[in-house]
Amino acid sequence: MEHDGILIDGSKGFLMECLPCIQCRDKLGSPFEVGECNLDDLSRLMDMYRVFSPKPASQGLPPPEPGTCRQWAKSLIEIAINFLAWRENRVIGHAALIKDLKRDSGEFVIFVHQDFRNSGIGTELTRLSIQKAKELGLKSIWLTVSMNNFIAVKLYRKQGFEYSDIDECERTMILKL
Repeated sequence: MEHDGILIDGSKGFLMECLPCIQCRDKLGSPFEVGECNLDDLSRLMDMYRVFSPKPASQGLPPPEPGTCRQWAKSLIEIAINFLAWRENRVIGHAALIKDLKRDSGEFVIFVHQDFRNSGIGTELTRLSIQKAKELGLKSIWLTVSMNNFIAVKLYRKQGFEYSDIDECERTMILKL
């Protein structure tokens, strides 16, 4: 059992040693954890992106070339509020909220490992990101999603996102907070 990143037996967890984490269960009842991440988590995050499929998933992200992908993930951790989902010392999901304080909004991006999609991991990462956006006083968060990513669109609509722009390939969705 873990509380605030420190295991009850006094040892430290592999991730988020100083940051609080949340214990969750997926749709099948299997445990996983979600919480904020930082640069110390980059190598474990890259373990997920090395085997991530499809590459790129949307808008050229995550980048398919390993060095470019590492630089992209590092930059995202440096400029955004990032969250990870993990199970048994393995990162299985990543979400980021990129603040735009001039507009009181944030861009939301999320990637869930292909073996864990449609199991509730993305839902928890999205909820945590929405909660953080509210804590920061943002007025909205937005995202873009491929027109044919029906599972993601269903998740976003369930969380309250609405379409704000549609083109041939992608939809922009916004959640007013």
